Amino acid sequence: MPMLADIGTTIEVSPSDDVQYRLSDGSTGFMDDRTPFQFKVIGRLEDGQIFYGLFGPVVSGPSHYLGLICNITIRVDGSDWRQEQLSQASFRLGPSVAQRDHRFDFRHPEGIKMEGCPRYGRFGEVEVVDDSYPRPRKRYILELHEWPDGLTRDRP
Repeated sequence: MPMLADIGTTIEVSPSDDVQYRLSDGSTGFMDDRTPFQFKVIGRLEDGQIFYGLFGPVVSGPSHYLGLICNITIRVDGSDWRQEQLSQASFRLGPSVAQRDHRFDFRHPEGIKMEGCPRYGRFGEVEVVDDSYPRPRKRYILELHEWPDGLTRDRP
């Protein structure tokens, strides 16, 4: 089973909030588009001994993302993408591979920088997409369960 950090893995990114953008004409803003997109991992974002993310070309999703490079960075402390198939990440899409901005921690919104436009970014859920195994359900449905002590509780 491929993991998030494996080179060659296809990862689906599902934005969790409005996506921030900067276009070539200098306009900036936020768009309410949580459409998932996929990219193929071709490299790791590393700074010395610190692994902080992955990058690769967008292979499917909204047309304005196609042809751009997706850069995802670790967002949750304790994440180990070498052993995880589902996590949260900050993402940046643009014409170049992201670089660290050493004035900030890489988990900070200003912690990575990117050259060129257009640029899109925010944060969301990242998940390995592979036809060789069934994808886990992203959203859990709460069901009512009765426990031996007579209490009823919601449990995923």
